[in-house]
Amino acid sequence: MRSFSRVSLVVAASAALVGSMALPASAADTTATVQVPVGSLSVSAPAGADLTTITPGGSASATLTGVQVTDTRAGEAGWSAQVVLSNFVGATPTNVIPATAAVYTPSVAVTSGTVTVEGAVQSDLSTAKTVQTATAVTGNNAATWDANLSVTAPADALADVYTATLTHSVL
Repeated sequence: MRSFSRVSLVVAASAALVGSMALPASAADTTATVQVPVGSLSVSAPAGADLTTITPGGSASATLTGVQVTDTRAGEAGWSAQVVLSNFVGATPTNVIPATAAVYTPSVAVTSGTVTVEGAVQSDLSTAKTVQTATAVTGNNAATWDANLSVTAPADALADVYTATLTHSVL
Protein backbone atom coordinates (compact mmCIF):
# COMPACT_ATOMS: atom_id res chain seq x y z
CA MET A 1 0.00 0.00 0.00
CA ARG A 2 2.78 2.35 0.76
CA SER A 3 4.28 1.72 -2.67
CA PHE A 4 0.98 2.55 -4.25
CA SER A 5 0.76 5.84 -2.35
CA ARG A 6 4.22 6.88 -3.41
CA VAL A 7 3.50 6.03 -7.03
CA SER A 8 0.23 7.96 -6.86
CA LEU A 9 2.05 10.92 -5.37
CA VAL A 10 4.75 10.86 -8.10
CA VAL A 11 2.11 10.62 -10.86
CA ALA A 12 0.11 13.47 -9.35
CA ALA A 13 3.22 15.69 -9.05
CA SER A 14 4.26 14.90 -12.64
CA ALA A 15 0.79 15.77 -13.93
CA ALA A 16 0.86 19.07 -12.05
CA LEU A 17 4.29 19.89 -13.53
CA VAL A 18 3.20 19.10 -17.09
CA GLY A 19 0.08 21.18 -16.61
CA SER A 20 2.12 24.20 -15.55
CA MET A 21 4.18 24.01 -18.81
CA ALA A 22 1.17 24.16 -21.07
CA LEU A 23 1.10 26.80 -23.83
CA PRO A 24 -0.80 30.01 -23.21
CA ALA A 25 -4.28 30.28 -24.52
CA SER A 26 -3.20 33.13 -26.82
CA ALA A 27 0.19 34.33 -28.27
CA ALA A 28 1.34 37.11 -30.60
CA ASP A 29 4.66 37.51 -32.45
CA THR A 30 6.40 40.83 -33.12
CA THR A 31 8.84 41.09 -36.02
CA ALA A 32 11.85 43.24 -35.10
CA THR A 33 14.05 44.75 -37.83
CA VAL A 34 17.29 46.66 -37.85
CA GLN A 35 19.06 48.26 -40.81
CA VAL A 36 22.80 48.53 -41.40
CA PRO A 37 23.13 51.53 -43.72
CA VAL A 38 25.62 51.80 -46.54
CA GLY A 39 28.41 54.21 -45.63
CA SER A 40 31.18 55.69 -47.73
CA LEU A 41 34.70 55.07 -48.96
CA SER A 42 37.17 57.89 -48.28
CA VAL A 43 40.88 58.69 -48.20
CA SER A 44 42.85 61.27 -46.21
CA ALA A 45 46.48 62.30 -46.57
CA PRO A 46 48.88 64.90 -45.20
CA ALA A 47 48.31 68.41 -46.54
CA GLY A 48 51.97 68.99 -47.35
CA ALA A 49 55.33 67.33 -47.85
CA ASP A 50 58.62 69.20 -47.86
CA LEU A 51 61.20 67.31 -49.86
CA THR A 52 64.78 67.90 -48.93
CA THR A 53 66.97 70.25 -50.96
CA ILE A 54 67.88 68.78 -54.32
CA THR A 55 70.81 69.33 -56.66
CA PRO A 56 70.72 68.80 -60.43
CA GLY A 57 70.93 65.05 -61.00
CA GLY A 58 70.29 64.39 -57.30
CA SER A 59 67.32 62.98 -55.37
CA ALA A 60 65.10 64.40 -52.67
CA SER A 61 62.45 62.70 -50.54
CA ALA A 62 59.79 63.26 -47.92
CA THR A 63 57.80 60.98 -45.64
CA LEU A 64 54.03 61.20 -45.84
CA THR A 65 52.71 60.14 -42.42
CA GLY A 66 49.25 58.76 -41.81
CA VAL A 67 47.66 58.20 -45.22
CA GLN A 68 44.33 56.51 -44.43
CA VAL A 69 41.49 54.81 -46.28
CA THR A 70 38.23 54.44 -44.34
CA ASP A 71 35.59 52.06 -45.71
CA THR A 72 32.20 52.26 -43.97
CA ARG A 73 30.22 50.69 -46.81
CA ALA A 74 29.48 47.58 -44.66
CA GLY A 75 30.00 45.26 -47.58
CA GLU A 76 32.41 42.82 -49.17
CA ALA A 77 33.79 44.93 -52.02
CA GLY A 78 37.51 45.60 -51.99
CA TRP A 79 39.13 48.93 -52.82
CA SER A 80 42.25 50.37 -54.45
CA ALA A 81 44.14 53.44 -53.27
CA GLN A 82 45.87 55.35 -56.06
CA VAL A 83 48.24 58.27 -56.41
CA VAL A 84 48.99 60.64 -59.26
CA LEU A 85 51.49 63.50 -59.23
CA SER A 86 51.59 66.65 -61.28
CA ASN A 87 54.92 67.82 -62.65
CA PHE A 88 57.05 69.88 -60.27
CA VAL A 89 56.86 73.39 -61.74
CA GLY A 90 59.18 76.19 -60.69
CA ALA A 91 58.33 79.81 -59.96
CA THR A 92 59.50 80.25 -63.54
CA PRO A 93 56.87 78.07 -65.29
CA THR A 94 59.31 76.73 -67.87
CA ASN A 95 61.36 75.11 -65.10
CA VAL A 96 59.91 71.60 -64.72
CA ILE A 97 60.88 68.39 -62.96
CA PRO A 98 58.60 65.75 -64.50
CA ALA A 99 56.34 63.48 -62.42
CA THR A 100 57.91 60.60 -64.32
CA ALA A 101 60.98 61.14 -62.11
CA ALA A 102 59.05 60.43 -58.88
CA VAL A 103 58.65 57.22 -56.85
CA TYR A 104 56.00 56.47 -54.18
CA THR A 105 56.94 53.77 -51.66
CA PRO A 106 54.17 52.83 -49.18
CA SER A 107 54.86 51.09 -45.88
CA VAL A 108 52.89 48.04 -44.76
CA ALA A 109 49.38 49.21 -43.91
CA VAL A 110 48.03 48.91 -40.38
CA THR A 111 44.43 47.70 -40.69
CA SER A 112 41.29 47.46 -38.62
CA GLY A 113 38.25 45.36 -39.41
CA THR A 114 38.28 42.34 -41.69
CA VAL A 115 40.51 43.23 -44.65
CA THR A 116 43.78 42.22 -46.30
CA VAL A 117 45.80 45.13 -47.71
CA GLU A 118 48.84 44.84 -49.97
CA GLY A 119 51.02 47.74 -51.06
CA ALA A 120 53.07 48.32 -54.19
CA VAL A 121 55.95 50.68 -54.93
CA GLN A 122 55.11 52.85 -57.95
CA SER A 123 57.25 55.01 -60.20
CA ASP A 124 56.34 57.39 -63.04
CA LEU A 125 53.51 59.03 -61.15
CA SER A 126 52.37 61.05 -64.17
CA THR A 127 49.36 58.72 -64.42
CA ALA A 128 47.32 57.21 -61.57
CA LYS A 129 49.01 54.19 -60.01
CA THR A 130 47.62 51.75 -57.42
CA VAL A 131 49.66 51.85 -54.20
CA GLN A 132 47.42 49.81 -51.84
CA THR A 133 44.83 47.12 -52.67
CA ALA A 134 42.24 45.76 -50.21
CA THR A 135 40.83 42.25 -50.60
CA ALA A 136 39.04 39.74 -48.35
CA VAL A 137 36.80 42.55 -47.07
CA THR A 138 33.89 41.89 -44.73
CA GLY A 139 32.09 44.91 -43.27
CA ASN A 140 33.68 48.19 -42.26
CA ASN A 141 37.46 48.49 -42.38
CA ALA A 142 40.32 50.97 -42.45
CA ALA A 143 43.98 50.99 -43.45
CA THR A 144 46.69 53.48 -42.49
CA TRP A 145 50.20 53.70 -43.91
CA ASP A 146 53.16 56.01 -44.27
CA ALA A 147 54.83 56.55 -47.63
CA ASN A 148 58.07 57.88 -48.98
CA LEU A 149 57.84 60.24 -51.96
CA SER A 150 61.12 60.71 -53.79
CA VAL A 151 62.06 62.59 -56.95
CA THR A 152 65.22 62.78 -59.00
CA ALA A 153 65.98 66.12 -60.65
CA PRO A 154 67.24 66.15 -64.22
CA ALA A 155 70.95 66.91 -64.58
CA ASP A 156 70.05 70.18 -66.29
CA ALA A 157 67.54 71.34 -63.60
CA LEU A 158 67.71 75.08 -62.95
CA ALA A 159 67.76 76.79 -59.56
CA ASP A 160 64.15 77.44 -58.53
CA VAL A 161 61.49 76.43 -55.99
CA TYR A 162 59.40 73.66 -57.55
CA THR A 163 55.89 72.68 -56.51
CA ALA A 164 53.76 69.67 -57.42
CA THR A 165 50.45 68.21 -56.29
CA LEU A 166 50.22 64.59 -55.16
CA THR A 167 46.63 63.35 -55.26
CA HIS A 168 45.51 60.29 -53.31
CA SER A 169 42.23 58.68 -54.38
CA VAL A 170 40.33 55.49 -53.58
CA LEU A 171 38.04 53.42 -55.78
